[in-house]
Parts: sequence; C-alpha cells; structure tokens
Amino acid sequence: MRVVRSLMVVALIGVMSVGISSAAAAPVGQCALYSPTGFCIDWGTSSPGGPSQPAPTGDPSQGVSCWWQDISGFDDSPDSLANFGLTAPPPGVQVVWQTMVCSDGTSRYEFRWIVPVTPANLAATAFGRLEGELPAPLVVSDPAFGTASVVGVPVFVAVTNWTGVMSETECAAGMCATVHAVPSLSFEPGEPGAASRSCAGSGSRYAVGGGSPAVQAAAPGACAYAYALRTGVGGRPGAWPGFVSVTWTIDWVASTGETGTLPSVTRSTAAPRAVQEVQTVIVGGG
Repeated sequence: MRVVRSLMVVALIGVMSVGISSAAAAPVGQCALYSPTGFCIDWGTSSPGGPSQPAPTGDPSQGVSCWWQDISGFDDSPDSLANFGLTAPPPGVQVVWQTMVCSDGTSRYEFRWIVPVTPANLAATAFGRLEGELPAPLVVSDPAFGTASVVGVPVFVAVTNWTGVMSETECAAGMCATVHAVPSLSFEPGEPGAASRSCAGSGSRYAVGGGSPAVQAAAPGACAYAYALRTGVGGRPGAWPGFVSVTWTIDWVASTGETGTLPSVTRSTAAPRAVQEVQTVIVGGG
C-alpha cells in the first residue's frame, strides 16, 4: 500500500508564534503549519511581504514593516518556552528558531520555531502520518480462541489484516522523501520457557488434508507452537498469556539520493491459550 502526498507550497501562518506573528509568512523552504502531533502540514515558500501573505506592519502610517528572522542560540529550556508561551519542538526533529524584527529597529521579543525542508524532516513528516496507519493485528487461530488446545498438539495463528509493505511520501521545495514500513510477524506462546516464533508472511492456518498438525507446524516459517504444559493446575493460570506481534522496520529514501532509518513500530494483540491434557486409558480384556 502506498500513499503519496505532495504539499501545495504556500505562505501560511507559523503556529508556534506569539502576538502579531499570526500575520507573518514563513521563509522559503520551511514548515509553516503543524499538526497537533507536531508534524508539518504545510511548507511555506513565500518571503515576508509576498502576495500570498503580507508581512505584519509595525506602524503602517510610518511605513514600518516586520518579519521573521533566523537566530541562533535561543534558550529552549522549559522555563524559557513557558515565558514566551511556546510549545517545545517535536523530539528528534531539527528546527530553526526565529525572532520578529522590524524595519524601525524595535524589538518585539516574539519567537517561534520552524522545521526546515531537509530529506530527514520530510521523512519524519511522512512517518508521522504512516505510523498512525499501522494497525494492531487481527488474529485468528486453530483451534479457535476460546477453545482449549491439547498438550503436544500444535496451535496455529495468523493475521487477517496483514498489510504487507506500506509507504508514505512527503514532497516540498523540489524534493521528496518516501518512507517504507516492512512488517514481520512473531508469536509469543506465553508458556514458561517458550521461545518467540518468527513467522513467515501473515502466519499459518491448519489446512485439512495438508498433513498432520505436527508436519504442518514443522514447515519453515510456520506460525505454530505445541504447548507442553497444562493450564489451570498446580498454581498455573487458566490460560497462558500469549500474544501476536507485527513489527514494522522503517527506512526512507529521498529524491536527493539520501537514505536513513527510523525507529521500528510494534503492534501486539493478546492470544491467551488454555491447554488441557488428554490421557489415554487402555483397558485389557480378560
């Protein structure tokens, strides 16, 4: 699944500003509007005073104009941010700090942060949207959930909403970055001493006529496990607390040729399993 989003580059309001900053246009190639989660929604490309959004005027009768200017060394400590009524930038995202300056030399002590257009920041923005689209797994099993399995007989699990590789693209200022999320499936049986199972694709269902459960469970990449311990006896819980997880490995590539990786994302669903033991009684004839 691939979603491409190319943003219309317009001069918009920088939401991290104070006072008259709501009338200021963002410099070329910098983020001008953010989502509530801190990711860029629109990238500004007009210079202050451009036709799309005039720069604020300190005193129109005197011909005084004001604009945003990049600064270095801004104190972004929590106390400083609180003093100026600013929200902290998103963690791990490169930002540029700006202050409002005016043509008459007056200082307005207004500040904001913006996100410059870089391949890494475009990728972070695309990832911000993509992460919200990665679903928790919907799991089915053989035997079905709610049915106790039998000691020594494999349990099979599979995911019904398997997405495959997902992609999201962000474009601005003549460049694009595409983020790819590659999923892998694992099964944690929850039984003491049981190792995690790495599964192929979306998992495994038991196939009637496809061989014995043991044979199917032994196939490479099978998402199956044969429980060894009965539940509900000797202080054991009524079900082993298993779960199924999908982990997406995240990487990105930009139209500039730059590449990178981002933290993986894991979504899990509980898969508890009661286990019973079947005993065979042999009665001899006499």
